[in-house]
Amino acid sequence: MTQQTVTLKQLLNQLEALRIPFTAGVGGVGLAGGSGETTIIAPASLGEVQAVAGGAQLSFATDQARYADSIHRALAAGAVVLVPAPAENGEQESAPAEGGNPAPTEDSGLAGVAIAVPNPRAVFAQLVAEFFVAKPQPEIAATARIHPSVRVPASVSVGEYSVVRAGVVLGEGVMIRDHVVIGERVQIGAGSLIKSHAVIGEEGFGIEVDSEGNNIRIPHIGSAVLGENTEIGCFTTVCSGTLTPTRIGDHSKIDDHVHIAHNAQLASNVIVTACAEVSGSVRIADRVWLGPNSSIKEGLTVGEGALLGLGAVAVKSVPTGEIWVGNPAKPLPPRAN
Repeated sequence: MTQQTVTLKQLLNQLEALRIPFTAGVGGVGLAGGSGETTIIAPASLGEVQAVAGGAQLSFATDQARYADSIHRALAAGAVVLVPAPAENGEQESAPAEGGNPAPTEDSGLAGVAIAVPNPRAVFAQLVAEFFVAKPQPEIAATARIHPSVRVPASVSVGEYSVVRAGVVLGEGVMIRDHVVIGERVQIGAGSLIKSHAVIGEEGFGIEVDSEGNNIRIPHIGSAVLGENTEIGCFTTVCSGTLTPTRIGDHSKIDDHVHIAHNAQLASNVIVTACAEVSGSVRIADRVWLGPNSSIKEGLTVGEGALLGLGAVAVKSVPTGEIWVGNPAKPLPPRAN
């Protein structure tokens, strides 16, 4: 984390630049406690906020009623706290907190500032990334090996001992960390992150038996295509397609120790968590979430917005919007409203 500071006014200007709506308060919590010149020194989790000399800390709460006591303590310490915006069907009610304190009100004399936003955790992440995370300068490590056919934009970074093979296409701002292998003709979209020890675009596991009964490898010449702002985790493999590319859509995030087999097609904003396995020719629609250690049998489909739970083994296709768990995976019954 950098030691950069930011004023409250700059923070609010950034919310406007990101087109994030915010209000002066929620559930009675107002902005009266601070001024635009309040200096925010560092982010902190809600339970660890402290009073700091010469400034304030930035934190967030995902539920005002549930964390009212913690919010109260953070505001008493002078923090800037992102809190949930009122629900569409009306204002949130002040409620007893963990320790019995009511939710703080605008006239409670607290030194801090509360800002109501949609999805405080996401907004907190955006603000921390903007103001408190070092922005590394693009760099090609001396030990990196990049084929002469590859055009490397000035905004791209390639880490120590990474290998980028012939015909690879790199978008602007791509970051390839250490000990990564990028296979021939892989395309990586702008803004994507490839974490250390990932392997993208090497052969998938396609085996046939020849006329003498011996195992032979099926050539994989389809390579792989990653969209913009994708992320591939440490020790993750994305295999080359057989004849057409394996694809990962825009804004999809793949965790560490994941295997994406040949010809798999992942759409946009897919989340694949640690140790999951996506078999060959699986098709995954937008905004699917795959839990840790989950597995999907080859050739299946997972519908838009579906969720496959922790350790689930899908041996049938998962319909749109459903939650499947267990081995073999089965749908959870719908929740009553």
